[in-house]
Amino acid sequence: MSMVLFISDLHIGHRSILKHCPARGGNNLDEHDAWVIQQCLSVKPNKRTLWWILGDVCFDLSKMHLLDALPGRKRLVLGNHDKFQTGVYLKHFESIHCGLRNYKNWLTHIPIHPAELRKCTNIHGHCHVEQLNDPRYLNVSIEHLPGMRPITLEEVRKHFKKLGVT
Repeated sequence: MSMVLFISDLHIGHRSILKHCPARGGNNLDEHDAWVIQQCLSVKPNKRTLWWILGDVCFDLSKMHLLDALPGRKRLVLGNHDKFQTGVYLKHFESIHCGLRNYKNWLTHIPIHPAELRKCTNIHGHCHVEQLNDPRYLNVSIEHLPGMRPITLEEVRKHFKKLGVT
């Protein structure tokens, strides 16, 4: 069975991420990067998994190969820190987007303006510390996910249904 997963703000290769987000795992950058991959693997993805990584995936493009440990297909929504180089990204992602509407949600890195939601919800990242106080938004930045692990499409749907915004 295939699984659809969402996560944002992996920050692989980001030299100061542990200073900005001390709740993440690892004592140094290499340990952090390995921790991120382990967190992703902890949900037991398989070759039929579809990953939606909603931006800020990798600060050091020489470390993009770490994503190869994640089985399945990967799609990227570009974040404000992604250094887009077509050849490097297309080796690891089957498609690259600036933002799109899918699964009755807007998939973006930065939350979109409430007036642009148009009866949809917004799955986003970007906000590491703050949360939007609006039930139409779901922040999938790794720091805000339960257990700091990717979230499934089923969990997304349950989340919005629980809040009455399906």
